[in-house]
This record gives sequence, structure tokens and C-alpha cells, in this order.
Amino acid sequence: MISDCNFIVAGRALSALICLVTLAFGQTQYTKRHIVAVKTDSPPIIDGNLSDACWQKAPRAVQFVDVQNGNLVPDQTTVTILYDDKYIYVGFDCRDSRPEGIVARETVRDMKFQQNNGNNQNNEDNVEVDFDPFLTHQSSDVSQFSVNALGTRSAALAGGRGSKAEWKGDWDAASRRNEHGWTCEMRIPWASLNYPANSKPITMGIDFQRFQDRTKMWSIWSNVTTQGFIENEGIWDNVQVPQSSFHPKLSLLPYLLTGIENDQTSTKIGLDARYSFTPQLTGVASYNPDFSTIQDAIISITYSHVPHSVQDQRPFFLEGGNYFFDQTNINDIGLFFYPVSIQTFDLGAKVYGKLAPNDTIGLLDTDSFSGRNDFVGRYEHTFSDTSSGGLMLVQNDTPTGNNTVAVLDDHTRWGKAALETLAANSSGPGAGGGAEVISSYYADKFLTSMMQFSGVSNNFLTPDGYIPYTGYKGFTSVEDWSAQWRTGPLRSTEATIVPLYWWQENSLLYYRGVQSSYNVETRNDWHFELDYVHMQFLDTTDNTFGFNIVDGVTNRFRQFGLQFSTGELGSVPATTFAPIVNLRLIKKLDVSFSGLFQNRDGLTQQHILTANYEITPTRSVGGRVVLQNGDTNAYLFYHESGGKGTEYYFILGDPNALKTVRSAQLKVVFSF
Repeated sequence: MISDCNFIVAGRALSALICLVTLAFGQTQYTKRHIVAVKTDSPPIIDGNLSDACWQKAPRAVQFVDVQNGNLVPDQTTVTILYDDKYIYVGFDCRDSRPEGIVARETVRDMKFQQNNGNNQNNEDNVEVDFDPFLTHQSSDVSQFSVNALGTRSAALAGGRGSKAEWKGDWDAASRRNEHGWTCEMRIPWASLNYPANSKPITMGIDFQRFQDRTKMWSIWSNVTTQGFIENEGIWDNVQVPQSSFHPKLSLLPYLLTGIENDQTSTKIGLDARYSFTPQLTGVASYNPDFSTIQDAIISITYSHVPHSVQDQRPFFLEGGNYFFDQTNINDIGLFFYPVSIQTFDLGAKVYGKLAPNDTIGLLDTDSFSGRNDFVGRYEHTFSDTSSGGLMLVQNDTPTGNNTVAVLDDHTRWGKAALETLAANSSGPGAGGGAEVISSYYADKFLTSMMQFSGVSNNFLTPDGYIPYTGYKGFTSVEDWSAQWRTGPLRSTEATIVPLYWWQENSLLYYRGVQSSYNVETRNDWHFELDYVHMQFLDTTDNTFGFNIVDGVTNRFRQFGLQFSTGELGSVPATTFAPIVNLRLIKKLDVSFSGLFQNRDGLTQQHILTANYEITPTRSVGGRVVLQNGDTNAYLFYHESGGKGTEYYFILGDPNALKTVRSAQLKVVFSF
């Protein structure tokens, strides 16, 4: 572990270097675009038709540019926006010189932001409006609302929000095609946004985006560039937020679960509650929560030097979840708070949101009657458009001992260059070590270059975290070059190289080597990728070469892929073979298969077959079969959820068991 003095000196040296690089390459140049806020007494009918009289007098956002180069795009978009005391209304007029080429396939709500591990993935014609109500220019404060040419809605709300309509806030949208392209209307309730409590007009950040699938062109009104420089976002001037109409609101979701397993019946009741203290501060509580109807992510069985991590799907932890995480751009340390480590609890509560426009807070506490208590607290302050810092405390208290982890972090960017620092310390039985990070990066249009020093002590203990590697310090670098073309047979290409050199606290080798990949995507939606890894971990070696081929890389309704690698894993010969298939067999029936064969000191295999039929946007039926080596688990389900009012979950089997369970359970969630 490096000393505090060395840590500060190294940080200042990196800071000076970044300033020199910034001066050499130039600051980001941009002009903020403005649109005036106008209230309406005659709101539009949300049917996708922009002929309503109110739209004719609404302010307009025009001249969309290519996010890649800042040039005006050939097929332009015009956006109109109005609001009243309950809703924000947004209209998109998307012109297309070849309207027969418009692509719209998705019918599952929120899928745009659920794919690709939660990242925004454009794979069909769609439009999007982004709101930054506190004008902090921080991605964590931006709420995104997107609609495709079928009218399918997707939203990613600031801080994270559960799927229940009473909590997430229901919003409407409709799309309509015409001979000139397609149009879209949105009606977004103010209740879906966190916004400043102010009786006077305020200024909000706003931006409008469009993706055209035929050309794979991402166009935008106020260009934040591909690097995501949110300080370039547009400005919505003179907005009178509906403060007078806000009243603290309590929402209750009690549930009843009844079931039978192995001829034994059981009944369980519990309660989830949500309370809005202010438009920007929310509280959530859960008593005797039930997670049995939630389909967990399947943990991969591929060989790894450390345990695999998974994403938590439980609503209690998803609600406001973004307020409880901190990480740097190169996250080679892990997570200081890993909700999966809290498998269950009897009583939980959290408060999250804004104390002031530049001050964010998240407090979470869960308690098990067996004697375990877990607490997480995070405070973050925004110093400027491109600078923020925070404090985090994670505490695990059990009958056998108490563990506490404290984290201090800072993130600052100057134009295209940035510096991040992080320091953490743990205390409790067997603990006492620390962790530190100094990270710099430079993000240009085509090139992203990152350099990071990190270290984690042997006795840095985090019972509520996921810190896969301990007892090391060293350097990691990421060099990534990518480009896109608007014409020709190739659509994009990307080359990445990740050299790494870590050593143990006694200066012996810990982890060193290089990972590299190169991929191209073709105009007809093929993905070709080559991967090479040569790494030495302690006294073992990973030396593999592989490829990945996907037909229909942006089309989850018709996608075939194959991933293959061969060489050594942990100094043992290994070959891995992983096919994937995603198909829409008939209207609204989606079937997916992912397989894995790995031969390393014997054959291991894992196969996942999933089927889902969408009866309506809030009703679906399906199932999943998981074959893992010699064990098989299968279950069937019917869900009526995601809308307003009572929800129903009926399941035959156990979604997360290792082997098939003879059981049936019915869960009913009420709404008050």
C-alpha cells in the first residue's frame, strides 16, 4: 500500500500531465443550444399525429447533427415541446427519404435500456428525450425517455426506479408512419422526474436524439459527442416546475404469496412502501420481502481466477440503486457495495435523492432478525459541470463481528482529459487494509486512452462488497481506437489493447500480461471479432486465442452467434465453445438459447433455453430450462405486472433452484 504522501504527489503529477495534454490537444468546443419553455392550456392527444393545434405554436428544436462529426444529417428531425402542471409533451417529426427502410421490432417495454448490461443500445429506429432537471451535467441526474417507430416505450430514470407503474410513474407515447417518415408523441408526468423545489422559473438541461437504423446514424440536437460530454447538452429556459401541485405521497404494495412444494403448503405476506418527501427526495421500505418470483442472472461456469459477479435483479435494491455505487472509468477494483451479498433480510429501508441541486445522498439499511445488519451511505457533491466528489460508508454487523469500509473519491475532467482518485479503508476483525486508485484518461473522437494505478491490501475486507483481487498494487492501461463509416461494406471497427502489470505487496509477481481484441461490423449486420490473451497470474498462465462471429448483431429477434477460444487457462489446456441463438418464432413469441462447452481437465457445460410470449405489454407467459453439467432446472410462469393496480405472478417450479422443484406458487401484489 503506497503512503499518503506518495499518493498525493502521484496524483498531482498526473493532474499536471493531464493539463498539458489538454492544452496540447485543445478543449472541447461547443455551443449550448436553447429552447424556451411554453405552457399549454390545450394539451395534444397522444396518438402519434402532430396535427394538434397546440403543436403549431410550440417552440421547435431543429438542425440535428451527426454525433460522430457534428455535420447536419440528411434526414432531419424536428422536435416540439410543451408542458402543463401535470405533464411534459414532446413531439418528434422524423423525416426519412426512404420510409420503407424504417426498422421497428421491439414490443417489450424498457428493453432498449435493459440490453447490453443496461447500456443504451440503439438497434432500431427510435427517438429519445433526455432531462437534466438540476442542470448538474452529471449522467446520474439524467432521465431518458425513448420510443421506437412502433410506439414501444423505454425509460431509464435518474437514480434507478422499480418497474411498478405506481412507483416509476406511468407515461404515454404513440408513433405513426407516413410517406415522409414517422412521427411520435410523448406525454411524460412530472411525477416521473426528480426536479428542484422552486417557486420561480428554473433552467433545466435537455436534449433530443434520434437513431436511424437504415444508415446506423445517431443524430442529436445539442451535440454531446460520442464521448458523452454532457456539459454540451441543450438548455430548456424558464421552466415553471409544478411545485404548488406537489404533495408528499405514500404508496403501499402489500403482497400475498401462497404455494405448495412437496405436498407442503405455505403462506407468506409482506409489504413494500414508497414515500415522496419532496420532488427530489424519496424513501422506500420493505417488510418481509419475497424474491422467489424474480429470475436471477445465471452465474457463468467458465474458468476464472476469481468468483464471477452477477447483476442484482431485486426491486428493493434496484430502486434508487445508482445512488449507492461508485467506480472509476477503469473498474479493476470491483464494487464496495455488492447487493447480492445480502441474500435476504426481514426489514429494509432506504432514502435517496437530492438534498440540494449539487448534493446527492443515498442511505440504505437492512436488518435480519437473526442478528445481521447492513448499512450503506453515500454522499456526493458536484463542484462544477465536470467535477464531483463523494464519501461512502459500508457497514456489515453480525453476531461474530463488525466490518466497516470507508471510501473517498474525486472525479474531474478538463475538456477531453480527466483525473480520478479514490481511497478506501476497512476496519473490523481481520481487517485494517486499504485500497487506492489514481486514474487518468483522454477521450477523443476515435481514441480513448486510459492509465490507472490501483492497489488493494491483503487485509482489505468487504463482506458487503465484491473485491475480487487483494494483496496487490500495479498499473492498468486501456488503449481503444474505434471508427464508423456511413458508406461502404463496413459499418464500424474497434481495436482494444489492455496491458496490465500488478505485483504483490512483497514485490513478487501478481498479475501481468496483455489482453487484446479487434472487431469489425458489416453493413449487413455481421460482427467479426478476434481475441488474444496472454496473462500470468501468480504461478499460472492464461494464453488463449479466440474469435466471435454474430449474424444479426443488432437484431435480438434473429441472431446467431458462435464464440470460440483455445489455449491455456490457469496453465491447463482448455477449449471453450459457446453458441447463441435468439429468434422470434411467431408474433411476440421470443426464444433464446445460449450454450457453453468448456474442456479443461474434463468437460463442463451450461445451456440456457428461454421462451417468452408477450400477451399484452403487461401480461406474459413463458419459462426457462437450465442444464448445468448433470443438473437440470425447469420452470414455467405467468406474469401480469408492470402496469397499474393488482399484479399476479404464477410459477410452476423455482426459477433459481439448481434442480427442478415440484412446486406451484401464486403471488398477488396489491396497490394502495
